[in-house]
Amino acid sequence: MRKLWFFIFFLALPSSVLFSQRVEIIPYPDAVSLSADGCGKVYLSNTDAKVLMEYFSAEFSPDKIIPVKDGYFSGYRLCFTSGSCHPEAESADWIQILTIDQDIALAWFKKNFPELLSYPFDGLKSCVGSNGYKMADYKEIVERYRFISCKMYRQTIAPDGSESDEMTAYIQRTVLNIKGKNEAQYVSVSSGGIFLNESSNKQNSENNSVNEWIRCFDNIERLGYITLIEFKDPVTVPF
Repeated sequence: MRKLWFFIFFLALPSSVLFSQRVEIIPYPDAVSLSADGCGKVYLSNTDAKVLMEYFSAEFSPDKIIPVKDGYFSGYRLCFTSGSCHPEAESADWIQILTIDQDIALAWFKKNFPELLSYPFDGLKSCVGSNGYKMADYKEIVERYRFISCKMYRQTIAPDGSESDEMTAYIQRTVLNIKGKNEAQYVSVSSGGIFLNESSNKQNSENNSVNEWIRCFDNIERLGYITLIEFKDPVTVPF
């Protein structure tokens, strides 16, 4: 899943190195820093790019506003010099705001990287065929949360200690949580653990696993963002 996050992140970033003047700015109220430490020049938001463009235009009066369309991202680059704001130009101070069109992103990933769309649901799929849980039930949940792989997530530290994004980390925590509960229920009496009737225990375990995954997807959905805000060189104030 880190592959997905890095792909989305770098797609939105310009390829050239620009030189700029300094502009003091504070990100939009609902924005959060992409980085885990709250510092940096890249922020995530769930506010549409057009709303953000109007907000920053009113606050900072850019010299030029250029519409941007890049794959399933669209938005604006606000320039703060009277010169060119072309990606190849020098001396451009800018704010770039890009929002994901999730329907376009979903279609693109279905065609090019379907495994990245299915990754969050692999654990839930393993429940199919047990205790009456059917493929139709699985597909209904996948449809409900189909856009979670088409969002951007903050950097964080995963349970295994690696640098990751919040979606991947939450999936890892859910796997560990389910594994811990299931293993505890099957510990034998001789080891001092819990002993239940095996058939009823298995049924409860599988029901709990499905519920755990649904809670996981609910939380991931809340953690995701659709808009990227990037500042070129100006000082930003961490939240």
